[in-house]
Amino acid sequence: MGCCPKDDTFVSPCLKYALFFFNFLLWLIGAAMIAIGVWAFIEKNKYYYQDIKTIYDVFLDLSILLMIVGGFIFIVGFTGCLGALRENLLFLRIFYGCIILVVLAEITAAVLAFVFKDSVHRVITDSLQEGMILRYQDDEDALMDWFQETIKCCGIKSYKDWNSNIYFNCTKDNPSGLRCGVPYSCCKLQDAFNTGLSNVLCGANALNDSVTFSTSNIYMTGCVDAFVQLAEQNLPIIGGVILALGVPQLLGICLGRLLDGQIQDQMVRYRRSH
Repeated sequence: MGCCPKDDTFVSPCLKYALFFFNFLLWLIGAAMIAIGVWAFIEKNKYYYQDIKTIYDVFLDLSILLMIVGGFIFIVGFTGCLGALRENLLFLRIFYGCIILVVLAEITAAVLAFVFKDSVHRVITDSLQEGMILRYQDDEDALMDWFQETIKCCGIKSYKDWNSNIYFNCTKDNPSGLRCGVPYSCCKLQDAFNTGLSNVLCGANALNDSVTFSTSNIYMTGCVDAFVQLAEQNLPIIGGVILALGVPQLLGICLGRLLDGQIQDQMVRYRRSH
């Protein structure tokens, strides 16, 4: 039995308000992401502002990504709210049209990543090499340190990647005190001298072939391979996350399309009665 008599309206109030509250939640999530992104961006640049010069400054900056993704979700949620509450076909179609585009983009990206996995692996590796290794100590150190400590890896392909960084490369004319070393986040045991205090030189001489260095205290695996291994070990969790993200998207498309059809039926009925 419907939420209201069929003779009264073709538009179901249950469907209408279910879609409205769905989008209202989406709108709140988008607003929260924007707020967190703005706060993180301001805090990060409080004492030193880093200009946005390349695409890496955007994709490797979590605060900017939060603002971009949050802004998109905010707009989609806002159009969905208006479309459902005011029974406006334009806003309603913008809402579920955006979600359809997102789903198609996700499917396309997944298919391309599977079919051209070697090329994708190479592109990602090269991009991270340029964005994370070369720019380390200038801008991207916190994110790279977090990855290396969390995933237990060093470098992008291997710890030898740090030879490309101007501070760690092992050339004779490098005046840096970090020469021939790797970041402390590559070390398995960072506080060998003082408990709780990271020793930034724990990876000293790791890249110096002329000096005997035990690599037992640093991670040897690159972060890309370590991440792939971690993903393979946690496929059920990844599947659950994909399902948790996919179901709301499909639900939004279905609810939006159903309400669209009901509004059109009501419009046809109104024109016939007048």
